[in-house]
Amino acid sequence: MKITEKILDGLFLLRISLLAPVWTIVLLGWITSSSKARPGGLLRYRGADNVELWISLAGFSLIVASIYVVNQIVDVESDRINRKLFLLPHGIVSIRNAWFLAALCAFLGLGVGVVFLDGFMTLLFAVSLLLGALYNLPPASMKDRAWGGVLANFLGHGTATYLVGWHAVEVGLFPDLETLGAGIVASLSAGFANAAIYTTTTIADADGDKATGKRTFCVAYGERTTAIVASILCSCALAFSFLLPRNRWIMVIPSAVSLLFFGYLLITTTRKSAFWAFKWPVFLLSAFVAFYVPLYAVLIFLTFFGSRCYYRRRFGIEYPTFKAQ
Repeated sequence: MKITEKILDGLFLLRISLLAPVWTIVLLGWITSSSKARPGGLLRYRGADNVELWISLAGFSLIVASIYVVNQIVDVESDRINRKLFLLPHGIVSIRNAWFLAALCAFLGLGVGVVFLDGFMTLLFAVSLLLGALYNLPPASMKDRAWGGVLANFLGHGTATYLVGWHAVEVGLFPDLETLGAGIVASLSAGFANAAIYTTTTIADADGDKATGKRTFCVAYGERTTAIVASILCSCALAFSFLLPRNRWIMVIPSAVSLLFFGYLLITTTRKSAFWAFKWPVFLLSAFVAFYVPLYAVLIFLTFFGSRCYYRRRFGIEYPTFKAQ
C-alpha cells in the first residue's frame, strides 16, 4: 500500500490536473492548422494517421511536468501559506526526490523529441524548458515579477505550447522563416489568453505571494488594475483569434464568452469572480477542443476524476474543483 501511495504521490507531484490546459492549447494549435481537423475528426482517422500529434503531446507533457515540479520546489513556502498543495510543504515527497523527478521528466521529454519527432519540435521543447527555468529560478525568477510572470506565461503556456500543436501537423519539415512567421502570428491569440488567465490567478494568490516577498502582478498593482489588465489581455486574445488560419471560431467564441467573466471581475473585483475568470474560460475552450478531438474529452474526464479520487483519499479535500476557494 505504501509503495502504491509513493508512486501516486510522485505522479501527482507532476500536477496532472494542470496538464489539461496545456493539452488544450497544443490541440488548439493542431486544430487551427490542420486540414484534417473537423468536428469528430480524430474518430474518422486511424490512430497511425495522427501519431505525431499524440507523441508530441506526450513528449511536451513531460517537459511541462518537469517545469511544474521545479515551480513547486521554489514555491514551497508560498504554497504552504496559500494552502494550495501538500506533497512538498508537508514533506510527503522530499525536495531531493522532486529534483530527481524534474530532471527525469526533462530528459525523457527531450528524448521523445530527438528520437520520435524532429529537430524543430525538440527545439520547441528546449525553449519551453528554458522559459520554465527563467520563470522559476534565480536570477531571473520571472514568476516573482509583475510583468515577468505575464511575459513568461504569454510565451511559454501560450505561444510555444500552441506552436507544438501547430508543428505536429508537419513533423519532419523544418519551417522556413515565412512559415514560422505565420505560425507565430497564429499563436498570439493563445499567448494573450494565457497571459490573461495567469494575471487573474495572481489575485487569488496575492496573500501568500506578498507574505513570501513576491512582487506578482496583483501584489504590485492591486486587484482593480489587475482586473483591467486581464480584461485587456482577453480582448487581445479575441482580436487575434480572427487571424487563425483554420477553424478560428473554436477560439473566437470562447474568447468572446470569456470577456463576460472578465467584465464581471471588473465590476466586482472579488476573489470569487477572479476564480471564475480563470477557471471557466479554460473549461470552455477545452470543451470546444473536445468537439474536434472527442478522445480528448475522455482524457479530461479520466484526469479530472482520477485527481478527485486521489486528493479525496489522500488528503480529504475536493480538488480539482470549479467552486470558488
